[in-house]
Amino acid sequence: MTGSARLTYTTFRRPLTQPRRLFCFPYAGGGENLYRDWAGRIPGTDVVAPRLAGRGSRFTEPAETDFTTLLGELVQAMEPLLDAEIALFGHSLGGLLAFEVGRSLAARGHRPALLIVSGCAAPRVISSAPKTRDLGDTALRAEIAEFGLIPPEALDNDQLMDLLLPVLRADLDVQDSYRVDPAAPPLDCPLHLYYGTDEVPDPDRLRRTWAEVVSGPVDVSGFPGGHFFVNTARQDVLAAVCAGLARTTGVR
Repeated sequence: MTGSARLTYTTFRRPLTQPRRLFCFPYAGGGENLYRDWAGRIPGTDVVAPRLAGRGSRFTEPAETDFTTLLGELVQAMEPLLDAEIALFGHSLGGLLAFEVGRSLAARGHRPALLIVSGCAAPRVISSAPKTRDLGDTALRAEIAEFGLIPPEALDNDQLMDLLLPVLRADLDVQDSYRVDPAAPPLDCPLHLYYGTDEVPDPDRLRRTWAEVVSGPVDVSGFPGGHFFVNTARQDVLAAVCAGLARTTGVR
């Protein structure tokens, strides 16, 4: 593991031996172990994920709640890991983080070979969405249920929700604090968009709104399921990640 005092990256106990690194960012309330089963299963690729304070294995630590601060920590902690071809994957809030990490890396001369954004609206849409910061616990749980922000089985478990709500609040605060910069240059990088067919009625709109912030080609793929298709259609998602990396990056 490597990184700053507040943020580290894990390689899931595997040495970094491959010519490409796929950095994977979790959805709100999730931790690094969401991607543990991907390690060793993507040809030519080491899988790397952030160990975020307040989430996952660092659950007991205070969580960062400001998007810009968290983004800076993510990028700073990546610096020792940029000696290979870089690709980025993120689901939901993780997709937004992956995009802004990619833009920061590109500005530093480390253009990602591929960005995969899964289950995530475009930056302009997120930036203008209603905020959740002032919601009480009951209203927040209703919001989470309406938008499918965590799996339904977790919502029905009161004990689990008592543990999850502070983590979710921290991640939703991160998202609420995000503001898209209309003056920032588009990310010159191929973009693959994944969406759940039960969640997104208009994939063409998804493509159009994301095309506002990238200048590379945009590919859109639908998967059966709702917001958590990354879990319910996991093998299909992993197969698409493998195929997309093989098709659009320099590693075979």
